[in-house]
Amino acid sequence: MKSLLLIASFLFSTSLFAQTVAFNVSLTPAGSFEAVSQKLKGNLIKSGGGFTADKLWISIESFKTGIELRDEHLWKHLNSSKHPKAVLSEVKGANGKAIGKLTVNGVTKPVNMTYTDDGKKVSAAFTVKASTFNLPKAQYMGVGVSDEVNVKVTHPYVVK
Repeated sequence: MKSLLLIASFLFSTSLFAQTVAFNVSLTPAGSFEAVSQKLKGNLIKSGGGFTADKLWISIESFKTGIELRDEHLWKHLNSSKHPKAVLSEVKGANGKAIGKLTVNGVTKPVNMTYTDDGKKVSAAFTVKASTFNLPKAQYMGVGVSDEVNVKVTHPYVVK
């Protein structure tokens, strides 16, 4: 029952300098869970009024949901043995909006994000569909997983 992404990826919160990716997965008929990792790697650069990042990446198996068996199902569902990382590349943002390319399960797709800057880190959010990344429909013991996944990312930046 683990669906995806991370993604992408990607997505963030918590402590002052932590780089965090979290994604929320809705379950059917009811419920949800959040997968979180503080292992995001790569540099986010602030220059002038905008932000850029060539490549931010995270290990799929660094995501934790609070239940070990669910973690293992999530990693398997995201095909971590074949594609161990989720990557957000070619990130460009200004005025609270950003674009980038998210790669999950070996599939790269454009993503549109919104973000806020607290003066030390950026908190970004976006929504992706698991099916877009060729991930199969997830179901476990009669509980299904929504195709849409909300991702949050928090990452400190370097000023240039």
